[in-house]
This record gives sequence, structure tokens and C-alpha cells, in this order.
Amino acid sequence: MILEKRAFDQRMQSQNLVHMLQNRESGYTRSKHSQMPSLSYEQQFYKAITPCLTIRIAIPPVYLRKFTPDGSKLLAFSHDQRSLIVYDYKGIGAAGVGQLFEKVGVGCSETYIDNDNILRSSLFDQLLKTKYALRLLQNDSARFYLHREFSVFLEDARYVLLAGMCILQSCNVSVSDYENYADIFDKVEPFSYIFFVVDLQQGIVTDEVHLAQDVISLSHNQGISVHGSTIAILSLLRQAIYIYELVNGRLIKQEHEIGPTPANCAFEDLSPVEAVTFDVNTLLPITHIKQRVLSFLYRQIQPGSPEAIESLKEFYKNFEYIENMIIEKMQLVDNDLLLLRYEERPKDTPNLITGEQFEPRRRLYVFYDISKEQVLGVYHDDSVDLLRIVVQFYDKLCNVRSLQTGDAPSSSHHFMQRYCTNPNKTALIMRQAALRYNSTVPISTQSFSTSPFLNYNLFKYDDRLVSPLERPKACSTEAIVFRDPETNLIKFRFDVKARRSTLTPRELCAFIYHPFEPLVFSLQKCMHVYACNVHIYYQGTIVEQS
Repeated sequence: MILEKRAFDQRMQSQNLVHMLQNRESGYTRSKHSQMPSLSYEQQFYKAITPCLTIRIAIPPVYLRKFTPDGSKLLAFSHDQRSLIVYDYKGIGAAGVGQLFEKVGVGCSETYIDNDNILRSSLFDQLLKTKYALRLLQNDSARFYLHREFSVFLEDARYVLLAGMCILQSCNVSVSDYENYADIFDKVEPFSYIFFVVDLQQGIVTDEVHLAQDVISLSHNQGISVHGSTIAILSLLRQAIYIYELVNGRLIKQEHEIGPTPANCAFEDLSPVEAVTFDVNTLLPITHIKQRVLSFLYRQIQPGSPEAIESLKEFYKNFEYIENMIIEKMQLVDNDLLLLRYEERPKDTPNLITGEQFEPRRRLYVFYDISKEQVLGVYHDDSVDLLRIVVQFYDKLCNVRSLQTGDAPSSSHHFMQRYCTNPNKTALIMRQAALRYNSTVPISTQSFSTSPFLNYNLFKYDDRLVSPLERPKACSTEAIVFRDPETNLIKFRFDVKARRSTLTPRELCAFIYHPFEPLVFSLQKCMHVYACNVHIYYQGTIVEQS
């Protein structure tokens, strides 16, 4: 019995792939990780199947975007940014890396780069097969171009929402907009937008939505939020949120816009006499959301308390500051709850002391119930209470989940360990932590990768060079190393070293992860020159521990 127990314990700690697969199948390790999210205990075997081989490859003349959540397809845009190209992913086994190396007749190290060989030219075609190319912008919309950093998956990845945009020349905001939108922010450059709903199964466009003369932040899906079939679009120009419902591939717009007026009090309800007597600059000076924010803050003051007078002074001092704030970001927490981030309007003149044009702007975070039109909570940017909400519900706020690997990798446990459970924490430390981490919300929709190789519980790595958040990172002069947090052994590397000299502009690298397989594309960009690497699992790779 003692020998059997010792063998079992060794198998529990083993890094061997067979042992890890046996542990996952038996479920013996589940109780050990009972405090971790569901399915997390099954991910340990990914430590033995890693994207440990880096190969410089050639790709077609397209801009690669991302994999679908189920991992079956890869989306890309044509170089003229008017067509969508969809590739079928054939799987790691279809790549035949071992057979290709045998044809080349060389050995294998962690990094294999050659300018002219079979592996470089054929590996992309081995992994992916073109399913179809869909021309989205043509004829009257030919002046538009597809935004390369925007794509939102809907209905379990059956549909994808894409956007085309066009710069408007000599465009002025209409007088009616100033009348209907009290918080209008006209210090931005308007565009025209076309949103496409594409059925990825049939390869057709099921709906189009045109938004003329507007400002929507499309980069990394920042201005669009999705929860289930509900889609929210933030207009930075009009300071309004448009709500759509996806029904059978079509976008049905809700009648009421969130922001300018309450649902039961629109500008059109005013009589002609009342509408004429209102001056443009004084019509609805405070939007109904801001009025509810101010009411909420006023009700928090306890009359008769020792702090009541000081709280009232603070309230009146901040009244004008809140009145002039604008919505910079928003997020659907669920179908009926919005998280809004208000910020100060940018200053027109530079700071006379520092000479800086842009200074840090104060923020206000508001939880807003859509159906009840009620403010549920208001927090300042240094609020420790908001920090605790962010830490506790970070996975829910990410709103990304893979059926294969569970929730998206989250760094919230690092916040908890570093600050919330620090026995030496002080009020000042907690406020500094709040200032730093509260700024991470609201979270852009579908902006996190679900790849298990970015899971902080499985691998330790430098999140300044690569992270679950899908943003380009600056290239390092050394390879990116992934270690086992328990043994500190090197499990694999990403060889994406900067190719630039110190005199050239900064070189960036974007990563495209498969949701659950050991496959990663890295796209290095220096000025207008691109290089593509694929990081793939190969059992013959020897990882050096140096």
C-alpha cells in the first residue's frame, strides 16, 4: 500500500503527458482544485502539450483577425479591406509537422526559421483551407473600408458582426442633434458606418445597419457591447447608447435610446410652442442619467450626521464637474444592467504649469438598470468598493467562455493576493490599487483569449509581453518564456524577438490564439513590414532549460 501511494503521488506531480491524461480521465485531481472554476482541474495536461515550436511562415495577402470561439474557423480581411475571408481550420494533426521535417531532412529545435523551404511555404495551407471569400463593400459602399480590429461573434459564433467606416468631408452636426442630445460631444471627427451581420455557416450577409455621421470606437470592440442576443452601441458624438436585438440574423433596433431622455419623455412629446421657446443651449441641460446620478449621490448624504455638512459641500463642489462629464466607455453586464464610465471632457488649452496638453481625467463609474431607468451605484475612480467588485466579478465582466477550457484566463486572483489579502495593506495602498485597476473596466466585449496557455494557474509569464487581453505588445529583445508556476521549469517559448535596430520605430507583435489547441499565430509589424510566425505543438521539440 505504501508503494502504491508513493507511485500515485509521483503520478500526481508528474509532468508526463500520459500521467496527466490519466489524472484528467480519473478525476482524482478535482478535489485538490475544488476552489478553482469548473473544468480548471482538467487543464493540467496542457502543460505537456504546448506550442513549443516556432516557425516563420508565409501567409496569403490577407490580414488575419481571429479564430471563432469554437475554433473551427479563422477570419481574415483582404488587403483592400473590403472582403471577408473565412478559413476552415483542419487541426494540428493536419499540419503534419513531423512529415514536413522529414521531407526537409533536418533536425528540430525550438525555433526553425528558413527563408526558402517547404515548411515555410506549405504550413499555412496544411493548417487552413479557404472556405469562402465574401465581398462586403462594393458599388455605393466602395468608399468604405472594413475596420481590421473589429469583429463580434453572436449566437454561439454562427454570426459575426463586422463594421465598415468612411471619413466624412466637411461635416457639421445638425441643429436637431443639439436639440435632441443635451450631452453632445462635437469635438470629434464624425464617420459614416455600416454594420454587417454575416452568417458564417451559409456565407451570406443577413442584415446591414447604416449609421451616418456618428463617432463609434471600433478598435478592439471598445464601443460595442454584447450580452446574449442584446447588442449595445455607444455613440461618442451624441452621448447615447443604441440597443439592438439579434433575431434570426437580423438586428432589431429598440425604439428608445439610452442617454438623451427618459423612455416616457422624449423631445418629440413637447408641443410646438414649447419646442420653439427652448434655446438650443438650455434645452435639457442635464440628461436624465446624470440627474439620477446626482440624486443618488445626494441621497447618500445622511442628514444630521457629523459628516453631513462636509458631504454637502463636496456634493455642490462636484456638481458642475459631473454635469459636464461625458460617457467614454460602457458595458452590458447582463441584458438589463449597464456599466458606464464617465470622464471629464478634454481640455482645450494646455496646462500652464506643466505644459501638457492632456492631463489625467477624473472618472465616475455608474451602474444603470435599463428597464427601471434607475442608477444602482456610483463610484469614483479611487473607490475601494469598486475594486472589490472588479476583483470578485472579473470573470463575469469578461463575458467570455469556451466550452473546452471554461472561463477566459483572469488575473483577478493576482489583485486579490497582492492587495486584498495583504496583511500589511493600508487605506492608501488600497486607494492606489483602486486607481490602477478600476481603470480596466468597463471591459471591451470579447477582448480576452480563452487559450489555456495564457491561464495564470497553469503558466507563469511576463504579461508585459503577452497577455490574455488581445492587444498588440511591444516586441522584446529576448524570447517570451512560459514556466510551470509549481516547478519553475520552462515549458515553452515564443521566439518573437524584435528585428529592429534602436534607430527604427517600436516593433509590435499581435498574437492570435486558437481557443483550446496548442496553436498560436504571431504577427510582427515594424513600420509597414509584416512577419508571421506560427507556434505549434511538435512532440520532437526539445525545450532547453537555460
